[in-house]
Amino acid sequence: MKRRTKAALGAASVLTGMYAANKLIYKNTPKLESVLDGDKKYFNTKYGQTFYVKNGDGEPLIFVHGLASGMSSFMWRKNFEELAKHFTVYAIDLPGFGKSDKKAIIYKPYMYIDVLRTFAKDVVGEPAYVISSGQSSAYIFQLEYENPGMFKKIVTVCPTGIFELSSPPALNQKLLSFSLRTPIIGTFAYNVMVSKPSIKYFLKRKTYYNKENASAYVINQYSKASKQNKSLSKYAPASFLGGYLNYSIIGILPYINSPTLIIWGENAKINTINNLKSFIDLNPKITYNIIDNSGYLPQEEHPAEFNGICKNFLLTSNDS
Repeated sequence: MKRRTKAALGAASVLTGMYAANKLIYKNTPKLESVLDGDKKYFNTKYGQTFYVKNGDGEPLIFVHGLASGMSSFMWRKNFEELAKHFTVYAIDLPGFGKSDKKAIIYKPYMYIDVLRTFAKDVVGEPAYVISSGQSSAYIFQLEYENPGMFKKIVTVCPTGIFELSSPPALNQKLLSFSLRTPIIGTFAYNVMVSKPSIKYFLKRKTYYNKENASAYVINQYSKASKQNKSLSKYAPASFLGGYLNYSIIGILPYINSPTLIIWGENAKINTINNLKSFIDLNPKITYNIIDNSGYLPQEEHPAEFNGICKNFLLTSNDS
């Protein structure tokens, strides 16, 4: 009996410590501010207030970030203003990320497809160009498949949906996601996962080719973005890690007729360049550029080259 009592007291003590640590972490997390220059606005969706920035003049161009922990429109900070010289640019923070609202739900692809559809139709209001990254690219392809001509041209950075992040959630992924969604313990585990040392390790080892890109400034920004709205911040990343945001485009990619350019970092580790061929095989009309000495985020590592490639592709007439 005494052993059980001691065990119970020990467990309670651990939980109390975790709860206190979580509370302190969120108390010390500064409010996230967008570093993009432009009009900062929100629009309503069934998943809450969704943040975006608008700048420039000309035909509309939408930037859509990837879905990993800490992601937001921040990833376009080296591209947004340059492209605003030629387009009316929009950069969105998807629900569950950045400055947008977050909910205690399992996020699913149809939710983001719905939000992007609403954004394109109700906020932008006309056919647009789009630049997307990673998993969001699969949702862009789905929207173009459903609504041909919604996107005049598509640029995707290290896209997924064929081999990478295309399968239904596996049991171990579901268990991981469930664990992270649990109160106190799951929240504590998530906070460890998105601590500055963890973010630094991931950015240096998995994301960037040049480790110097994982500066204190960048790490701080990812750290802040991953902890907004307190424990609600964990649900979108938990959905991602659980495989719930995986989406296959194998059946639709051959039918995409909108001019499409894929940009891939030659040294990407998360989603390697070996996957590029599968996109071309399914749709030979797709063109591509490979950026040397670059990892998963070539738009950050070589912004001048990336911006030049995008401008050349987007501003060139289809008849040229």
